[in-house]
Amino acid sequence: MSQDVKQTTEQGKSFLREAVILTVASFAVKIIGVVFKIPLTNILKDSIGIFTAAYSIYAMLFMLSTSGLPVAVSKLVSASNEKGRGQEAKRIANLAIAVFGIIGFLFAAALFVFAPNIATMTGHADSALAMQVIAPSLFFICICAAVRGYFQGLRNMFPTAISQFIEAFFKLAVGMSAIIVAKNMGASVAVQAACAISGVSVGTFFAMVYILLCRRLSKKSIPNDTDKEVQSDKKLLQLILLVALPVTLTAAALYFSQFLDTLIIVNCLEASGESKSVADTLYSAYTGLSVPIYDLLPATLVFPIATSILPAISAALAIKKQKRAARLTRQAVRISGIIAVPCGAFLLVTGRHCITLLYGADKWSDPMTMADGSSLVPLDAAATALSVLAFAVFFISIVSTCNSLLNAYGKPHLPFIAVLVGIAVLTVSELLLLRSKMGIYGAPLSSLICYTIVMLLDMWFLKKHCGVRLRLGEMFARPVLSGVVAAVATYGAYVGAKALWSSVMGGSTDTRLASLCILLISGIALVISYVIAVLLFKAIKEDEVRLLPMGGKIAALLIRLGWLKREEIEE
Repeated sequence: MSQDVKQTTEQGKSFLREAVILTVASFAVKIIGVVFKIPLTNILKDSIGIFTAAYSIYAMLFMLSTSGLPVAVSKLVSASNEKGRGQEAKRIANLAIAVFGIIGFLFAAALFVFAPNIATMTGHADSALAMQVIAPSLFFICICAAVRGYFQGLRNMFPTAISQFIEAFFKLAVGMSAIIVAKNMGASVAVQAACAISGVSVGTFFAMVYILLCRRLSKKSIPNDTDKEVQSDKKLLQLILLVALPVTLTAAALYFSQFLDTLIIVNCLEASGESKSVADTLYSAYTGLSVPIYDLLPATLVFPIATSILPAISAALAIKKQKRAARLTRQAVRISGIIAVPCGAFLLVTGRHCITLLYGADKWSDPMTMADGSSLVPLDAAATALSVLAFAVFFISIVSTCNSLLNAYGKPHLPFIAVLVGIAVLTVSELLLLRSKMGIYGAPLSSLICYTIVMLLDMWFLKKHCGVRLRLGEMFARPVLSGVVAAVATYGAYVGAKALWSSVMGGSTDTRLASLCILLISGIALVISYVIAVLLFKAIKEDEVRLLPMGGKIAALLIRLGWLKREEIEE
């Protein structure tokens, strides 16, 4: 095995290890988010819209100010570090902190000053105080994003992971404590919502403090410094903006597509003959139940791969190791697909009980009378929509990784083009399908079509502009076949678990406890059956197994047992 192949394997292990770190942090953050949202909804009840209105404005400004920053800093720092330009890597981080700190401060000041006007425009005048309370977090998170990008560029994901956990922990601890105190004191719902959202500002402040201390004190924050060359601040700032702006525009386009849903879905359902109340309920069931769970698994298990692979490939390209970059590219896409397939299978089979576990069934179990006279339970509609979205999990996972790869190859404008095309397809598809007999199910089907198109475009861009050809059939036929086998086995376990619960406990399977037990049994069946199917169909390669912890020993054992094919790696 050549030195370059060895280095590729080591870098592959490194990016997968980094992805695992981010995955664990992301999973913890998601759990904390769920723990926060459930009691918050119970406390504010019908006034939850005050909190949501303030948080949605924050989320939009947060996305605009930070979405491209960590990507740009990570890419440039990794390239400078690989070249031995440690001082340049530090200078990139300092510039990013200064420039985006100013941007964050301006956004924070604007939100604080104009909060009453913005709140009135959104139709939630009572959310003005909550907007003012959350405004400082825009400054804190911009500083955080710059330093996180710096650490990610140095292949150190611990500061990012821990700072994310700190942010989420204080969001829960401070926000929940504050709203309980405010409620007990008889404060208005506007004050209660502001108290709840204060946890975000406190959390981002302490996350910023932690990550800045990490940068000052951690030895891992010292980059390779064998080349004293440093480009001018003007040139470095141009490089940061050249990457950050297209990535920000891509994120803005995706955010805009969510905004389009608010305009299209209800109007199209009403145009198809549904009443306003039915259309609103279906929209709430889809966007409030199905979409968040659909986002949960890829965001937790697959998206960290996109974050961790970018500096690895940027570093390889910086020293003109094209073959190493191409191998890492194929590994990242393959691993994303191998992980995404069982995630989709799990949601396809168990979607209903994922919803009842997280959100409960009571509020969504009252049947509605549809325009054609039939009856539909919102929970059933959300579960069916989630089953359709389950097929899209694979595509959105590959899109996430491919977008990051295109950024690493210095083509950040190409994901923006692909997303724009996807949004156009999504819009036309929703306008047609939502008005048809398909009804609300036209929305998840449109998302599936959209991300399929975006994925194919991204792969074509990687081939045409980066010289990396990704053959869909060759890369994913066996993992998908393994996923089908696992889905069948999981369905059998799922049906059996429901029958067992009904016979032993004698109650409904739509309770949270029943759903938890059913999901645990189904999840175990999924993991076991998928691993067995992957080995039987030889759906995973030797070099991919070697990326796992103790991968060398596992690969050697599987080869001896005949479950893994030994491959000669092209040098």
